[in-house]
Amino acid sequence: MKVDQQLAKRILLEEAAKAEADLIDSVWEADIEQFSKICEQATRTHIAFLGTALLAKAVNINVDVFAVKAGDDDPGAYSARGLGHGVLVPLSPQLGINLGVTGREPLNNQPYFRIMRVSRDIPIHGNARPALEKLCDLLDIASGFKNTQQAREALRAFIHVRRRYSPTYAKFGAVGDAMSPEQLVSAIDTFVRADSEGGKRAQAIVAGLMDLYAGSDRVETTRVNDPDRHIPGDVGVHIKDDPNLWEKMIEVRDKPVKEADLYHFAQKAVDAKIGNAAVVAVALNQPSINLEEVCAWASTRGVVLSLFIGWDDFVKQILFWSAIPPLTGVREVPKLIYERIIGLEVSEQGAKQWLSLIGDNKHN
Repeated sequence: MKVDQQLAKRILLEEAAKAEADLIDSVWEADIEQFSKICEQATRTHIAFLGTALLAKAVNINVDVFAVKAGDDDPGAYSARGLGHGVLVPLSPQLGINLGVTGREPLNNQPYFRIMRVSRDIPIHGNARPALEKLCDLLDIASGFKNTQQAREALRAFIHVRRRYSPTYAKFGAVGDAMSPEQLVSAIDTFVRADSEGGKRAQAIVAGLMDLYAGSDRVETTRVNDPDRHIPGDVGVHIKDDPNLWEKMIEVRDKPVKEADLYHFAQKAVDAKIGNAAVVAVALNQPSINLEEVCAWASTRGVVLSLFIGWDDFVKQILFWSAIPPLTGVREVPKLIYERIIGLEVSEQGAKQWLSLIGDNKHN
């Protein structure tokens, strides 16, 4: 069965607007809130699947809400990935809907990438059992809908509840006066060491710095742990005259890097035909590495590999090579970093800390 994606978009936008008016079914609201709390402790991917199933049912009442993939033996089966990744996922940031997991293709996560349909019998880890059971309870109810209006009401409640889980970021104000490169490095170091957030903070810093160097239109980064990672690193810079090719690729590590990690990353650069690659290693306990041998190995394969240990050299290199004067760059890069903090979904607390560290006059 095909689900009309254009109709799905219209319905999602309509129900998002109604959700703002608090026209919410209280029973569904309570159920989805309970479901959300269970998923927060185990498997958040189920959240995206439930939203997709409710949206599908709102489009076509004959949809099998347990289906993950279309199948000839199930007339109600449809592609949950196609609908979720084609409609719900791309519109969710705009509508303020938190789907539990980041990335462009959450239904490529466990257990959805390997099953045809959801059931209580699919093999999962023990701690994920309560989330699966609650999901199936809600899908049982949804499968009994008599009309699409009932599905719309459930979808509206889903939107309403999941909006409460979306972070709210303050607007960027102004950087404190007379910030030096050394002060910028200190702010970055403090920010990343305070809380890794699974690597999000360090990655946001590097992406923002590369925005200063190359412009945000040429810089691409993926969300941390994105299962559909389509670039061979954490932050990449496209060639100016050919956006299909990479000028530079950077791996960001706030945990100790070993020589084997450098070889592995260098091989990815070789495979992707990227001639300029770097690793930014900012862990406090970073061990010494025989960089000469790794670089020589990479060089014979057409890759110039660089290693930056700590933030000082990397930040100052970017300020030097940027097209604008270094002191101007110091004033502009905090906002670029903040935009990447939001894009990579660093916590509200982390975003607030960054504003404080760089001297945002509105938040001191």
